[in-house]
Amino acid sequence: MERFFESLLKLFKIREEERKKVGYFEGFFSIGVNVIISLIKLVYGLILNSVSLIADAIHSISDVLSSIVVIIGFKLSEKPADKEHPFGHGRIDLIASVIISTMLLIVGFEFLKDSLFKIKNPTIVKSTTIEILIISSTIIFKELLAQFSFFLGKKINSPSLIAEGHHHRSDALSTVIVIISLIASNYGYKWFDGMAGIVVAIFIMHTAIDLLKDAANPLIGSAPEKEVIENIKKIALSYPEVIDVHDIVVHQFGEKWHISLHIEIPHTMTVLNAHTLADSIERRIQSIYKRMAVVHIDPVNSDHPLYGKVKDFIKSLANNYPELKTAHDIRIVGDEKNFNILFDINLEETKENYNRLKEIRRIISERFNAGVIVNVDPPLS
Repeated sequence: MERFFESLLKLFKIREEERKKVGYFEGFFSIGVNVIISLIKLVYGLILNSVSLIADAIHSISDVLSSIVVIIGFKLSEKPADKEHPFGHGRIDLIASVIISTMLLIVGFEFLKDSLFKIKNPTIVKSTTIEILIISSTIIFKELLAQFSFFLGKKINSPSLIAEGHHHRSDALSTVIVIISLIASNYGYKWFDGMAGIVVAIFIMHTAIDLLKDAANPLIGSAPEKEVIENIKKIALSYPEVIDVHDIVVHQFGEKWHISLHIEIPHTMTVLNAHTLADSIERRIQSIYKRMAVVHIDPVNSDHPLYGKVKDFIKSLANNYPELKTAHDIRIVGDEKNFNILFDINLEETKENYNRLKEIRRIISERFNAGVIVNVDPPLS
């Protein structure tokens, strides 16, 4: 199937890099197919007086509207960066996905209301074998359209195209249920049309809610995938001068990402060498992820005689206090007899966490007979 889709793109001379063209092509192609399918369903829905088929036709018409949203979304998301939006307009693709999902949710709700009315006021829906076959043929075209949207959405990493694919698939599956209801109605089960409508409505709304979550999370600021964080950390730690890595932040703006991280280095490094190291890590990350990267330097004095023991003890405490897994920038100020231990931790500032932090400070202080200062940073990846 993918080969066929690839051939289709080549036929229309559309390259994968031309993101805007790919979005336009899917949008206009979907509009053409959906107009034909929705007209077939609507005509037969009115002829047969089937609420589930009419609702299914409206569902197909909503696909036309969602395709228009896709086209508009791609047009706006490809706008270059400006003063108000220095990272570009890539997140408009996610907004388009939210709009499509909301439309799908409204369609499902209206569908549910019509179906409940049909159960209270049932009528026999008579259909011929030819009519059922004609309506059934739309299922094949809708599933092909869904597969095409999924293919293109994954190819260019577009949430709105993937949402569009789910919209197409929900239409195909709802038509399957409509066909079953038409066959059941031919055998005298007049209430089946309304029941089938409820099943389709629930399915549509469930799909819409899942899509809304998928699109809303990146807009709100969801955490990046664990694999991305681990790869970034691995890249930085591949440099022998880097002691540890923390505070990795990944912001996604459509196809553009902004990555920042902190690296701990020996305090003895010169400013020039530290800057050269940071530049090297930034370029390495950018060469792999093709994104903007910024590396912050945290000098660490590991020469203190007790540094290793302090660090190991804090790590051992993490078994009972998981929040200590984020401990970083461990410093020791003073000589071997009189000193203070300082480190940073990523933690939400709640009363419960504050009390646990007091307990952690007490345990470390008693162990080394030293002052303990903990700086609390916001929780990050």
